Amino acid sequence: MMSLKSFAVICCAMVPWTGRAAAPFEVDARGRVIFAHREIPEEWRNVWPADWEEEFVERTNASLRASRVEPGRYGGTFFENEKSSYPMAFIGLLKGQTKEALAFLQADDDAAWSRQLTMGVDWYPSFTIRSQTRKYFQFGPLLEPDYLRKMKESAAVWTSSDPLGRVHPFWVRPEDRKAKGMGGEGWTPEYHNSWVDVRGTDNLRAMREQAIYLMAVETGNRAAAEASLSRIRAYATALYETGMPEWDSPNYLNHALTAWLPLYDFAEDQAVRALAKALLDHICTAAAVKYYRGSWAGPGIRDYGNIGPHAGAAGEFWHYFGGLAEAAREPYRDFVHVMASAYRPPAAVVALARRDFPRPAEIFAAKPSYTGWQQAGGEAEPAYYETTWIGHHSQMGSLPRGHADAPGMNLNGFRILAENGRRGADTIICFTADSWNHSHATATSGNDHLAQCRHTLVWTSTAPRPDFHFFVPRSAKITQSGHHTFLQLEKTWIALCRSGIGEGQRNAQLTGKACGARKEGEAPRFPEDEVWTFPAEGNGPSAFAIAIGEPESHGSFEEFCRKCRDSARLERTDVHTFGFHDGGQTAVGITPHPRGLPLVLRDGKEHQWTAHRDLWGGPESPVQLGWKTGTLTVTAGGHRFATKLP
Repeated sequence: MMSLKSFAVICCAMVPWTGRAAAPFEVDARGRVIFAHREIPEEWRNVWPADWEEEFVERTNASLRASRVEPGRYGGTFFENEKSSYPMAFIGLLKGQTKEALAFLQADDDAAWSRQLTMGVDWYPSFTIRSQTRKYFQFGPLLEPDYLRKMKESAAVWTSSDPLGRVHPFWVRPEDRKAKGMGGEGWTPEYHNSWVDVRGTDNLRAMREQAIYLMAVETGNRAAAEASLSRIRAYATALYETGMPEWDSPNYLNHALTAWLPLYDFAEDQAVRALAKALLDHICTAAAVKYYRGSWAGPGIRDYGNIGPHAGAAGEFWHYFGGLAEAAREPYRDFVHVMASAYRPPAAVVALARRDFPRPAEIFAAKPSYTGWQQAGGEAEPAYYETTWIGHHSQMGSLPRGHADAPGMNLNGFRILAENGRRGADTIICFTADSWNHSHATATSGNDHLAQCRHTLVWTSTAPRPDFHFFVPRSAKITQSGHHTFLQLEKTWIALCRSGIGEGQRNAQLTGKACGARKEGEAPRFPEDEVWTFPAEGNGPSAFAIAIGEPESHGSFEEFCRKCRDSARLERTDVHTFGFHDGGQTAVGITPHPRGLPLVLRDGKEHQWTAHRDLWGGPESPVQLGWKTGTLTVTAGGHRFATKLP
């Protein structure tokens, strides 16, 4: 916790932050924008080699150049529209649109409540206040002194007491709405009477708490600062003990990253900065496991179809990790938060993302439920058990029930990424339903059961006559021989051994639905990919097995195919029990359980789920963090990083 002495020192100066800050950025001789940061002691920063820093500057500036932002056309301020418009205005500012960008950033909010209560400065939606703190603390030297003073005075009103749950004169609390017979529900402000966003997802909580803490400290409102800091520490403890509810989300992990960056950049108290660093180090470690050459692997919760180069979270983490030469053609706007921040991931974490460790390697991981953090002390057991195999040119990850999960979670429970020299990585997804919410990446019949052992996997379905659909690159060379189907990619070879499943064919209808344009006149979403469907044969149980080969394991594609045809076997030994042997040293078997975890055999030994509880672990894993142990260790690229909460 922050000491009374520290709080007094921080709050004694009542001038806005700009009086203590230098110009936020400069343009070098090559026309690149480079941010200036306050000196941070080495113990509170992750030191990078000079060439890594130079590559980071190149990548962030490549995104800046690729961003199409017209002067003054940044968006609006209705509710949380600043989610987009403030980062767009920041980008415009960096592109030389000084007059237009500063005019927009200093305009009054459109909402009556902010105009009346907080002087036209919006401190309500989480996405808005994420950027408000960066606007105030980092871009403050460019703002008009009167506006900067207004921001501080409005923040003083906002944090005069803890804004979370504080009765707001504009709205009626949920319990009072019910008593009065009023309608309405959800997360909008008129329903959840509070002075700040009440939503509890990982990223939105982070945006809220960093803003409350930073502005309460800046304005001398100690009680609000301490309340927020207490919640931040409780969240950090849960993160290191049992993991993140929105774990490895291809759609939201980047928002968690950019949410905590301001706390690291602008907290004066070194203990608070250390706490922010611990949060960011954990988030970047999670990203490093799932990031591969500019794309996002699986599994992960809350997947909205974030597939391929720069999609979703991969887009922001690319600036740290690289692995793909080209910037996105249309970069997601939040790269500007990464660009502006002084934070860098640990060197070992960067090396982990770049796969600079002995391979092949297998990582076991356990994940919490979406609401586990709400329980006192966290959950007793993980909710998800993940297996990830990382080869020389590919990686495969799975969950025992595939994509099956509660409605609305949009869980992706299986994905393969394979090296591609041009677009970084190819993505292969299996799914078992022809309808979905956001994306085929999470489509499931709900009857899937998976078992993985290193580079092999068995997938069976207890549904009657299931169809298995595969999202694959059009560039894949697909051949079929008996009960075997082979996919030849650049340096990755995949064999499908089928039981009770017929030969696959390109499915034009599903290809159009999964890969085509969302609306008429739009470009196709995945023009370089297509869907193949493998139908069930007969009425018996169906299953397929996957084996992955690479030049390092088999020498040539022809040798890989020959070995699979001659030696690999997928056999049914009971009604829904299947076993697979790859013809080498690896065997995997599965007996589904109707409600719980399946019985899985790995190389003839029953897999012990009680030993699969680490957040990351396994004898080959370069990253280790036990369930409720709190110490994170990453070893990669000749670097070793170890941390726990300060």
